[in-house]
Amino acid sequence: MTGGEKMLELKKLSGEETGVSEEFKADWEAEKIDFYEDVAYGMGGEHPMYLDLMIPQEKTEKKRPVIIWVHGGGWSIPELTKKYRPVNALVQACRMGFVCASIEYRLVTEKPFPAPIEDCKCAVRFLKAHAGELGIDPDCIGIWGESAGGQLAALVGASYGNPRLEGNGGWQEYSSEVKAVCDWYCGGDMTHMGAYVCPEVQARAEELGIRLTLMPGQLEKQKDPKSSAQREIFEQMFGVPGSQAPELSMDISPIFYVDQKQPAYLLMHGDSDQAVTPEFSYNYYDALLKYGHDATFVLVPRQGHGFFKGEGYYDIVLNFFKKKLVP
Repeated sequence: MTGGEKMLELKKLSGEETGVSEEFKADWEAEKIDFYEDVAYGMGGEHPMYLDLMIPQEKTEKKRPVIIWVHGGGWSIPELTKKYRPVNALVQACRMGFVCASIEYRLVTEKPFPAPIEDCKCAVRFLKAHAGELGIDPDCIGIWGESAGGQLAALVGASYGNPRLEGNGGWQEYSSEVKAVCDWYCGGDMTHMGAYVCPEVQARAEELGIRLTLMPGQLEKQKDPKSSAQREIFEQMFGVPGSQAPELSMDISPIFYVDQKQPAYLLMHGDSDQAVTPEFSYNYYDALLKYGHDATFVLVPRQGHGFFKGEGYYDIVLNFFKKKLVP
């Protein structure tokens, strides 16, 4: 699939969305936003992958910057889709002049890594391929995700130079590079998914001078390779036990790219997060700073794992993207 094969076929919804829970609904027409649902952006294996597109109706001669939203859900929860998004913040972003895209990706229950990241990178390339039709600036694309989506967003930013993660979804002649990343409560290290103890992982971490992260008490569990629950998780993520995939676990860990060119990062994590300890984000932030990258870390007080409560935290995100993406 290349950018010249055919024009986009966009299906515009008018008025309020249906089939979406109240928390994630928006009346796009009232908000003066053209909303296009289920735009095919590429192929995920044998089937198309889709995104929802939000474009301000206000006319402008300027090319618009873009924010891509990546949903969470442990890379595996089918109920959490591209509709699981901070809709009020995306509406506000459109008011600020951004085009927003909310994307789906293959879950590891369908195809293990690197399939999820291949799809996210394909979505970036698709937007660049159709920048002229959509009125967007292909050099001003940011990506934002929460939890598993935060890991994917960070990895899109970190690893655009890694051909092993690009996949064959389409638009290969375009780069998957983005200019800014917001990662909510995931961080940069995936080696805790079974490869932390691998000599190759330990040696590379020592070479880079980075600090790897485990969940509380996980080190003791890692000593028991017969743990069936742990083995199931690893095999679902990688297709093989994580300890047998040290190279892949480093490929999909953003922290292992800190010695390369990187976009600007905003990392945010609740200090009461019991699902993913804040050390994952802090250690990633520390590594980015060590290599001189543009990175900001916000520790959110008295909040756990999930969309942050309080408009101020969304303002931080939107101001970050405005500063990094608007010329």
